[in-house]
Amino acid sequence: MKKILILALLLSACATRETTSTGVQIATQSESEKIIDRYSDRIESYNGLYNTLQASATLHNTPVSVALLDQKARLFQWDQGQFEAQKLADQEKLGKETEIFLSFFTPEKKHDDLNKSPSLWKMFLDVNGRRYEGKAIKMKLQTVEVHSLYSYHNRFSTPYQVIFPISVRLVENYNSKLTLTGPVGSATLNFSPIESAQK
Repeated sequence: MKKILILALLLSACATRETTSTGVQIATQSESEKIIDRYSDRIESYNGLYNTLQASATLHNTPVSVALLDQKARLFQWDQGQFEAQKLADQEKLGKETEIFLSFFTPEKKHDDLNKSPSLWKMFLDVNGRRYEGKAIKMKLQTVEVHSLYSYHNRFSTPYQVIFPISVRLVENYNSKLTLTGPVGSATLNFSPIESAQK
C-alpha cells in the first residue's frame, strides 16, 4: 500500500512538470496559472450604479515567483544558464522587497495616475499588524506580454508593479491585504499565506 501511495505521488508530481525545447524542467502552464490564481484577488468598486474602479492583483510570494519564472522560461525559451541567472535575481529580490502586480482600471482616464506624484491614490500593504506604503511603477510591457503572465489582465486596464519596503519572506506566511484609497474610492484585495492557500 505504501509503495502504491509513493508511486501515485510521484506520478502526480511528474504530471505537473514538463521540459522545454531547451531542456529546462518547469511546471506546466496550467499548473503555473493555478499558482498565480491562488495568490490573486479581484474587486470592483461602485458608487451607486457608477463603476469607480476595477482591480486585480497578485502577491509575488515565493510560489508565484517560481510560477512566473517557469512561464517566462516557456515563453522566451531560456536555456539552463538564463533560467538559473533569473532564478538567482528573483531570489535576491524576494529578500529585499514585496512586489504586487496590479491590473487597474477606472473609467476616468485622469484618475489612473497611481505612478504619478502627487497621485489621487494611496496604496498600503497591511501584514502582521504593520502597515507599509507602496510605490507604483507603470509597466512598459505590451498588453499581450502582461496577459501571458497574468491571464486576467486586459487591454482596458493599466499594469503596475507596486513595491513595498519589506521582504516578501516576512509577508508570505501571514494574511495580508492591499488597500487602494483616495477621493475617487477605495478597495481592498486580500492575500492568503502560503500554508493556508496550499490546503
